[in-house]
Amino acid sequence: MKANTLKRAVALALAVLILLGTLGYFLSTVAYGLETTQGIKDVTYTMSARPLKKGNKADIKVSFKTDDTALQTKLDAAGNQVALSDKTFSIDGNDAEASLSGKSGNYSVLLKNAEYSGKGKEIGITIRDKSGNVIADVSKTLENGDVEEDATTPPDDNNPGNNGDNEPALPSNMTYTIERIYRSSNGENVTYIPGDSSKNDPSIHRGYYVDAMVRFSIPGVTKADIISNSTPNVQILVDRGGFRFQSATDSAIKIERVEETSSGVICHVSLKALYYTGTGSTLAFTVQSKDNNENAAYIYEQFTAEVSSCVPYTPRDDDDDDTPDYGSMQMATPYVIVSNYNYGGTVTAGDTFTLSLTFYNTSRNIDVSNMMITVTMPEALMLTSSSNTFYVDQLDSETTVTETMQVTAKANAAPQSHNIDVSMKYQYVDDHLVSRRDNTTQETISIPIIQVDRFQVTGVEVSQEIYLNEESYLTVNFVNKGRSDVYNLSAEISGDIQNPGQQQNLGNLTSGSTGTADFYITPNAEGVCSGEVKITYEDTNMEEKTATILWSTTVVDPMGGMDMGMGIGPGMEVPGMMDDPSLMDEEKKSPTPFIIGGVVAAAAVAGLLIRRRILKKRSEEADANL
Repeated sequence: MKANTLKRAVALALAVLILLGTLGYFLSTVAYGLETTQGIKDVTYTMSARPLKKGNKADIKVSFKTDDTALQTKLDAAGNQVALSDKTFSIDGNDAEASLSGKSGNYSVLLKNAEYSGKGKEIGITIRDKSGNVIADVSKTLENGDVEEDATTPPDDNNPGNNGDNEPALPSNMTYTIERIYRSSNGENVTYIPGDSSKNDPSIHRGYYVDAMVRFSIPGVTKADIISNSTPNVQILVDRGGFRFQSATDSAIKIERVEETSSGVICHVSLKALYYTGTGSTLAFTVQSKDNNENAAYIYEQFTAEVSSCVPYTPRDDDDDDTPDYGSMQMATPYVIVSNYNYGGTVTAGDTFTLSLTFYNTSRNIDVSNMMITVTMPEALMLTSSSNTFYVDQLDSETTVTETMQVTAKANAAPQSHNIDVSMKYQYVDDHLVSRRDNTTQETISIPIIQVDRFQVTGVEVSQEIYLNEESYLTVNFVNKGRSDVYNLSAEISGDIQNPGQQQNLGNLTSGSTGTADFYITPNAEGVCSGEVKITYEDTNMEEKTATILWSTTVVDPMGGMDMGMGIGPGMEVPGMMDDPSLMDEEKKSPTPFIIGGVVAAAAVAGLLIRRRILKKRSEEADANL
């Protein structure tokens, strides 16, 4: 009777675990989509929340691989930037970010606080190098059920693209996404990158440069009219508005993608190194057929968009007399800017580094003199070997001067970007008034500071003696002694156990916090049982690091090799396991991890019941001997 009870307990435990394992398998399945860049493969994704509706946000991690060594070299380089290349999701806002991590062929892109637009199921990601060149495009189609498209927008008969047949909608005008804003033509001194908290000033001032992705529609044409055999059939001319190219070539314009609809095409075009003149806030260009004969060129469309982050230049008239304000005439006031700065790449709290500032007189014909430069440090930084002021006797038009200083990052500096204010006060001779005038310009630069990684695994807890084929508990303790958080912790156990490779995702660990990773282990054989636990995490630079700790314990056989009246001993089967040949057949074929786990757990349940019965019998024998 008792043997039948044990048999039923084992069978029930096995059935429950198989059911849970099967359910977990289907819930964890992810979809595989098409990759856009040759050489990229095995694109998968995970989401922090699902399903997403219009306006919902989630953290989305897109992982991919590549065997292309040239592509790996580009992806492994420092300074790469990530942006979304479609409108299905957006990551606009100060609390959002997109980052690339990984190395040597295995990579992932983390999109934090990605907001779902309510339309579409594709994540499009563009990865660029620090110069703005496209390295890779990665796209992923989301699995059914992960997003719920907004079906409230009625069909628009005036917009044939919005007809409910999943064709891309034809926008009424051009839309744009700013990917980068910088102050120097060589792409340095960046002020804005979406999602980068250290580059979060979206203001576009006179003389600044902009990289942008624009999207516009051309009705009544086909894709072949725009581009064929990878060769553009049109010219795109930035010929109006407040932006222009410093170069006369069109090399800064690239047609990235053309979507064809029943009513026309939608073009995605990248514009690089657009120079803002300081006049108005309009980005305007013309798309025409590729014909050098201007009279014969067919103009497809002219597009305009208001760029809200532009700060138009307004000349000053500081005097109170009736003298005309010549600033409104093309007599530009000379402006001195910080055209470049360098701090060595990485600054760790407690380090002393050399900060170099390059100053550029933007005027084409006016020199400046008696320039006093004042550098104001934040609380986290201090000058150690020089004054915070510098004097420059003369700075000719369109020339530069560089000043260097020694700066120390305080040991308790917060792991973030810290702003340094730079003021330039100088004089110049007004060509119209033939008099000396004063001017002051202000600049702000950012120095990112990191804290030393002090994540530690402090110990492992496991019983000195555990029982053969019984499940035991193992705990690994860790602590973050550093001043900055660590991210994306995961733990994996290995060793001479029946269930190696168990993994746990432990999330993030704030500064000064402790945590544990807990595992259930089932030993394979008597004697010494040992292994290791590996904890992987990312530091503030999103660099992946690993901490490992060894563990060891002793395994004993609770049955002592004897049949204690249960009919069970070495070399014998647990009751009920041979009664169902289908289980053994299935095991011989190729059991899934979930079935294996079920069998192990069932054996553990049986062993526990057996051990309890053994201990009870020994107790009864001891009482009888008294």
